[in-house]
Amino acid sequence: MNEPSGLAADISRLESAAQAHSALSPYQMHVIIDPPGEARPGDALIPAPTIMVHFRGHVQEEASQAQDITNYWAFASLVSEDGRIALAPPSTSLVSGRLIGTIREPNDADDGEVGYAIFKDLCIHQPGSFRLRISLMRMPTADSEASEAEGVLNTGNVVTRVIHVHDGAQVPPLGE
Repeated sequence: MNEPSGLAADISRLESAAQAHSALSPYQMHVIIDPPGEARPGDALIPAPTIMVHFRGHVQEEASQAQDITNYWAFASLVSEDGRIALAPPSTSLVSGRLIGTIREPNDADDGEVGYAIFKDLCIHQPGSFRLRISLMRMPTADSEASEAEGVLNTGNVVTRVIHVHDGAQVPPLGE
């Protein structure tokens, strides 16, 4: 069997590491507001994609053992329709807007909810069918283990529904 090389090998290695770190993270996330199913090139995705972070398994005991959520943030990237190929990055011309989301505390959190992130003003600039992959990232702290102190850890990913970008997209007017 052929082993992936170059960028494909790097992405595969990062996805494997993310799956391993995801199992160790006290948090998991899910998409609570999907982007629209259709968009025009260069138009902002409305509604803005939003994720919710919550304790894995909603176990209250985890709250006292969990790492500080302030060391976490979310990153949105543009991927192929099947979710397997990262398109932006590396491309910087395909998508613009707020690609990094701060995890904010919800006003009225349900049991186990920790925070949410909103990705405002995201625009896809070329026609095609895409998804957003949102990754929950953890920054190392002074207390981090030596293996983690080298850089940011991807602790899990979610993907949105497919977004079909084309000039004839039927998008509702603002305010509807």
